[in-house]
Amino acid sequence: MLVPDLRNPTPTSHDDVLRQFQERLSAGLASGEYEPFVWPYRAFGPGLLMLYLLLPPTKSRFVYYARYPLFALIIYLSTDSILKCRSSMVTTGYGIGLLNAWAVLWSMSLIICNDARGEFRRIERRDDLDANWPVDEADGATTGAGRLVDGGLRARHVDGEAEDSSGSQQENRKSSDASKGEIFVWQTLPPTFYHRLDWVCDLVSNFRGVRWNHQISNLPPPPPHIQSSLKDPSVPSADARSHLTRTDLIRRDLPNFLLCLIALDVLKTVTLRDPYFWGLPPSTPSPFPYPCLFRISLSLVSVYTSLLTIFLLSPLLFGVLMGPEKLGQHAWPWLYPPFFGSVSQVYRKGLAGLWGQWWHQLFRYGFEQAGELAGRATGWKAKSQKGTLLRVAVAFACSGALHACASYTALGNTKPIYGSFAFFMLQPMGIIAQRAVSGWMKSGGLRARIPAWLRGIGNLFVVAIWCYVVGPIIADDFAATGIWLIEPLPISPIRALRGDGFWRWGGRWVRWHSADRWWRSGLAC
Repeated sequence: MLVPDLRNPTPTSHDDVLRQFQERLSAGLASGEYEPFVWPYRAFGPGLLMLYLLLPPTKSRFVYYARYPLFALIIYLSTDSILKCRSSMVTTGYGIGLLNAWAVLWSMSLIICNDARGEFRRIERRDDLDANWPVDEADGATTGAGRLVDGGLRARHVDGEAEDSSGSQQENRKSSDASKGEIFVWQTLPPTFYHRLDWVCDLVSNFRGVRWNHQISNLPPPPPHIQSSLKDPSVPSADARSHLTRTDLIRRDLPNFLLCLIALDVLKTVTLRDPYFWGLPPSTPSPFPYPCLFRISLSLVSVYTSLLTIFLLSPLLFGVLMGPEKLGQHAWPWLYPPFFGSVSQVYRKGLAGLWGQWWHQLFRYGFEQAGELAGRATGWKAKSQKGTLLRVAVAFACSGALHACASYTALGNTKPIYGSFAFFMLQPMGIIAQRAVSGWMKSGGLRARIPAWLRGIGNLFVVAIWCYVVGPIIADDFAATGIWLIEPLPISPIRALRGDGFWRWGGRWVRWHSADRWWRSGLAC
């Protein structure tokens, strides 16, 4: 138990830290240094992106070039929110920086690096095509929008309904799945509003691009019956991951979700015993032996478990509980591939496998597009050594910027630049160093004499040492934000058994904020 110093009070519990956050916010609001995050006023940036994408299909040059001043306005609004808005709720405070920074990066990916309104397409089911609809020739996916259909897609558009160029509407009918009588097409920006609204909402929220022509790599291709309907030779062949069923989702995700819930309760109970996880400095004494190793390990496990729990909600909620009966095409099981890859990639490829294939790829497309933009600006091609290094560095810089903005908007004593941002900027250096050593061993013939299993153990050892050395940089910043003070679950059976209470959620989450201007009023959290 920490002994409080009356001259400089030290928190004696995590509740004291939360009270200090509230006091700091109240003082900042009173002085005008901070503003509450108010919805919908502070959501104007993403709202403008949605409104732009919702404009009807048109060849207007004015609409095409309007994306540039629109993007500048989104940058201004998001930056203003990051600089001014704060919240005593840890999740909201962290999210203000993270989500506003992502709004800028995602808007850049959709309307600057690409013309999503004209280039992006989504696989949709059409049970019946009107033979009288007019047909227009158009090019399909262009550079920056052809991950799923490498090499580009030649398509015919039927009043906004994209059809494979190898056949007419009648051929598409014949190639549909015979057992279901279904027809699948590449859907461009739809002409009707409600269809367009669904299309745009999916585009903006589907960061990995599942079922879109900009889908990131390492995700499953469409199932065979969809491919036979599309008759698009550029779509990769279906594999085992393409055959997911609703039952498969239950078997794959439900046990993991239940285990995550138990793990979260255990982790929360354990972290509360160490004042470091309240947001106090690393020099604070720990009740556990080997504090540095314990804190790094627990931070990594907590981040992984928290993210996995959130990621498992979408397949279980949308793909299983609601299903096609309520959500239609949005509940196809193959639309919910895992967010994390196989840990065997770390064994096989070390740090490169850790970040490129095991860790979640939620923001990958946005990072890739930023790297491609930098590559086009410098003229360095993607397959050149300089181009590859540039793209990797830009990707990690974007990730560092997102986490640094989240650290900046938290109320704790954080170090956004020397903490979160520095950690991610060190990662490409570690990857390059490991690859350089591996290349040196290969050129000298040493690598061929080492068994594959021993090389795998070596990769794991390198990753473990790397995390132990550089991990505290971001772990300390995470802890300082107060992110471990949140109650992840509404109930805690373990703490109930210890007499600390069963129900963990409470207090006021949102309130109505009245401002001097009506448009600044709204829900504050």
